[in-house]
Amino acid sequence: MLARLAALVLVTLGLGLSLAPPARAAWMWTGWEEFTGSQEECLQSASRQLQAMNFTVTVNPQTTFGWRGQDGVSVRCIAERRVAVIFVYASTNSDEGRSILDQMRSAYKPGGAATPPAAPPAPGRGGSKF
Repeated sequence: MLARLAALVLVTLGLGLSLAPPARAAWMWTGWEEFTGSQEECLQSASRQLQAMNFTVTVNPQTTFGWRGQDGVSVRCIAERRVAVIFVYASTNSDEGRSILDQMRSAYKPGGAATPPAAPPAPGRGGSKF
């Protein structure tokens, strides 16, 4: 009787384990971009880009953090070394994480979120004649 009970428990456990969904692996990427602005500009650029991507943002004096669901991003700004180091943790899939990294890196390219907006031309100095 005890042997039958033990066999039933093992079969039940085996079925339960075989029917469980497979565990998902997390994905992580790192990248860096050169940056010529100040520490504050670097942090603000990361913050703007993360907010544009619907991340909840937290900023400290050295790093901007962003969370969206189970995905996370941190951007460590080292202005004296002219570099922004980007870490992406994505729980969803590798394509999503790669896309997040690419979007964050683009923020530090000319015309990206890290580029301060151009000041409007002074009156009488360029601009449209319409």
